Amino acid sequence: MKLVLEHLERVNDAEKIRNARQALLATALLHDVGHGPFSHVFEPCLGIDHEKWSIAIILDERSRVNQVLKRQNAYLPSHVADLIDSDNTSHPAWQRALMSSQLDVDRLDYLRRDSMFTGSGYGHFDWQRLLTTIEFYDGETDIVWPAKSALAIEEYIFSRYYMYQNVYLHKTTRGFEQLLQAMWKRAKKLKLDGTDVNLNPVLEQFWKIERPEPAKLDASDYLRLEEFTMLEQIQRWTQHADRPLADCARRFLERDGLAMVSAPPPVNPLTTDDFGEWEPGLHKLLISKGYDEPEMYCLADRVRGKYLQPYREEKDPDSQSAVNTIRVLVEGKPLAIGEYLPRLKAVIAPPVDRISYYVPKEIRAEANALRKRLTDSTKQA
Repeated sequence: MKLVLEHLERVNDAEKIRNARQALLATALLHDVGHGPFSHVFEPCLGIDHEKWSIAIILDERSRVNQVLKRQNAYLPSHVADLIDSDNTSHPAWQRALMSSQLDVDRLDYLRRDSMFTGSGYGHFDWQRLLTTIEFYDGETDIVWPAKSALAIEEYIFSRYYMYQNVYLHKTTRGFEQLLQAMWKRAKKLKLDGTDVNLNPVLEQFWKIERPEPAKLDASDYLRLEEFTMLEQIQRWTQHADRPLADCARRFLERDGLAMVSAPPPVNPLTTDDFGEWEPGLHKLLISKGYDEPEMYCLADRVRGKYLQPYREEKDPDSQSAVNTIRVLVEGKPLAIGEYLPRLKAVIAPPVDRISYYVPKEIRAEANALRKRLTDSTKQA
């Protein structure tokens, strides 16, 4: 954010940029302060929206974040919260676009950072060109790039594509996420049935609320949900009397994950998730191997196609903006990057949903054999 603001100050009305500088830098630092433990991983389990919690924490006058911001400027907490709120339009559109759009400083940061920390080589693109060629269009209502930056934009899109395919949606990552969700679902079911699931005090308080939103839960209680809180809870569950819950907790802590197996083709080509005897067959196989609760060990991972898409482009030119479309200036008018570089269409076209299954490693070979039998029978039909 600091680099792009310095560039904008050099080539535009510096006073306007300086007036927004403090709020934008604070937003860049704090927009994810509402993330739960382990970032996005626990969101499905906890039923939280981290954006709402970021806003709540920043606006809570008792929070240290709010107090530090107010010491800088009394208006700062509300300005930062406005920029995080995707529905808020009270500030110039370019400020929101820098923070959250199809090409924003957050994505430029996490792609490079995640690439480095995971040891993968996919997060490389000419980020400096993207930061130093961005420009205003139509006053302060929009931002675009010059045509000379098109190849840097293309690199960025491919970087997102490779990172999602090889890191964020990697089968091992997804497998542990499914295992975690199955464990959480099991514990909640047991609790609803009246079984003591040995909750620690923090989660005991949290689970008393059906939908944990800022209006129902104090921000200070929410902030007590930290990584060590969740790991301590999972450690407790390794000793629980419910065997599936204890086993899944052990597997998670010991990194003894489940194995991914591909589903057979749908029985009906017009459907995407009707696999006939596939799931019942897996359940029978699991029961025969001593897994009394097969639904805990036959986990379907449904990834919607839009999450496999590295970049989504607004098709209607009249509705395009910096938030929903990356555009370059061609003869003085903005043109969507997908139109300027037609070769990108294959990458940014909406993919189909992807469905995978996770089962214990010891039955992977038999599960694959079952898939082959069902695939062959479908072809013969």
